[in-house]
Amino acid sequence: MAVYTKINNKDVLHLGKKFNLNKIIKFQGIKKGIENTNYLLITDKKKYILTIFEKRVHKKDLPFFMKLMDRLNQQNISCPKPLKDNKGKYLTLIKNKSACVVTFQKGKDKISLNNKNCYEVGKNIGKLHKVSKKIKLFRKNSMSINNLDSLLKSIKFKSKSIAPQLKPLLKKNLIEIKKLWPKNLPKGIIHGDLFIDNIFFNKNKFSGFIDFYF
Repeated sequence: MAVYTKINNKDVLHLGKKFNLNKIIKFQGIKKGIENTNYLLITDKKKYILTIFEKRVHKKDLPFFMKLMDRLNQQNISCPKPLKDNKGKYLTLIKNKSACVVTFQKGKDKISLNNKNCYEVGKNIGKLHKVSKKIKLFRKNSMSINNLDSLLKSIKFKSKSIAPQLKPLLKKNLIEIKKLWPKNLPKGIIHGDLFIDNIFFNKNKFSGFIDFYF
C-alpha cells in the first residue's frame, strides 16, 4: 500500500488550477510502491502523476530530483517530466507535505525480464549515464561507503531464530568492504533505485524509467 496521504476533490481542484492542467475528471491512488504517496490524475486530454513525498525523501534534495528529470527529458531520456506551476515552481504543498506533478509515463513494469529486455534496459541506462555527464547538477550520495556505518547501526535485529549470526556477519563484511573499497572511481549521476518495478515496457518494448528519488 503506497497511499499514505489522502486527498479530496478540493485538493485536486486547487492542484489543477495551480499547475494549469486541463479539467481533472478522475483521480485515484496508486497502490504500487512503498516510499511515497502517488495518485493518477486523469484530465479530459492527458494523464499525470501526483507524488506526495513522505518521510524517506529529504525536502532539501527535492529540487535536485526535479531539475534532473527535467534536464533528462531535454536530452531525450524517457522518464517522467516534472511540471512547473503558474509561478514557475516544480514543488507545491499538499497536507503540509511537499508534492510534485509529473507527466504520465506510458507502459508498465514486467514481472520478469528476458534477455532482450535486459539488453534494452542496459542500453538505455548507459545512455542516461552518458547524458548525465553533461548535466551540471550535484548531490552527495547518501548511500555511499561513508554512510554504511550509521545505516548498519540503525538496523533493529529483532529475529534471533532466522539468522542469529546476521549482525556480526554484517559487521565483519562492512570492515572488509571498507578495506577493499577502490579509490578514484569515476563519478556521475545514476538511477539509484533501478529495480524491476521502476522500469516500464510498452508492448514488450522499453518505454522509460520512473522513480528517480535515489
